Amino acid sequence: MTHEKQAQAKWWLGVTDLMANGLAHGAEKVQRAHLSIADESFNVLARIPVTRPVSEPVRAMHHGISRLSYGSVSRVAGALAACSQQVLTEAAGSDQQPSPEASPQD
Repeated sequence: MTHEKQAQAKWWLGVTDLMANGLAHGAEKVQRAHLSIADESFNVLARIPVTRPVSEPVRAMHHGISRLSYGSVSRVAGALAACSQQVLTEAAGSDQQPSPEASPQD
């Protein structure tokens, strides 16, 4: 692979790593905001006598599904970031190895 193509590959892997980490952290932030906003509604429902008996089970189910959904996005993005980091590390290691042409002949 030419030096220019290696540089382009590293650039794209870096962009992939940046986006994957951004998505993972973004999913965590959105999850916290989503659950906080939902808690406002569930707190109101818990104060109303007619809806009180079902509000807590519905809250638990809602929060469980939300955590599963956002957690899945975060974990997949984290796995993608780990994979791109591994590829970047391997690519950096291959750059430091001397080429066969540069080694002395025995």
